[in-house]
Amino acid sequence: MRGKKPKERKSYVLRMPDGSLIEVTREVYLEWYQSRRKERYQMERQKKQRVCSLEALNGYGDLEEEKYDTEETVLCKLYEAKVREGIARLAKEDARLIYLLFFEEVTIKDAAQIMECSRKTIYNRRKRILSELRSILHNLGIVGGAF
Repeated sequence: MRGKKPKERKSYVLRMPDGSLIEVTREVYLEWYQSRRKERYQMERQKKQRVCSLEALNGYGDLEEEKYDTEETVLCKLYEAKVREGIARLAKEDARLIYLLFFEEVTIKDAAQIMECSRKTIYNRRKRILSELRSILHNLGIVGGAF
């Protein structure tokens, strides 16, 4: 594990969701600690960048995620509709690439194989398409990722 590790202890205890405590080995504790830290980092990053998850956009997810207020949910739905409208205005191949990369979560390498071109071509197309999509969304009233 890279980065700061917790101090050495005689025993390691994790609190379960039901409130009970269980003793674990150092390795298990370090794995748990690392995953907790990664999750916290991602949440902070998403909050800073005002990111809506695909689960929230599609209406899926756990009940715990229902902590978001109604205003944020409505804004995410409106934003999703505008993004889908913007994607619909793209050329067919461009929309297909965006769909593969961002909705199907296909890697650049795999997208290059699917579209039968080089990775460099996919990088360049993605850059061009995102720039075009940004201007389309700007024309639809979305400025800098917000309404």
